Amino acid sequence: MYAKVMRDQFQVKDESIIHTPTGAEFTPVDGSEESMVIWTGDIGRAMPDGVVYCYAEVLAMMKSVWREMALAT
Repeated sequence: MYAKVMRDQFQVKDESIIHTPTGAEFTPVDGSEESMVIWTGDIGRAMPDGVVYCYAEVLAMMKSVWREMALAT
């Protein structure tokens, strides 16, 4: 069973969105959420506290955060 991905687990640094529990990074390229560079970090691996995050859920939240950023500019 996967841990719930929450909005407050993400931080924005420069042009990247980082999932802090796993270190995964999402960087949109050319301003499109469909064109991106992704570093998966420890997604799919058990964290020290035993929780595991699902790649698809982390990616979906990263895209949501990117859309929030795009709307704010």
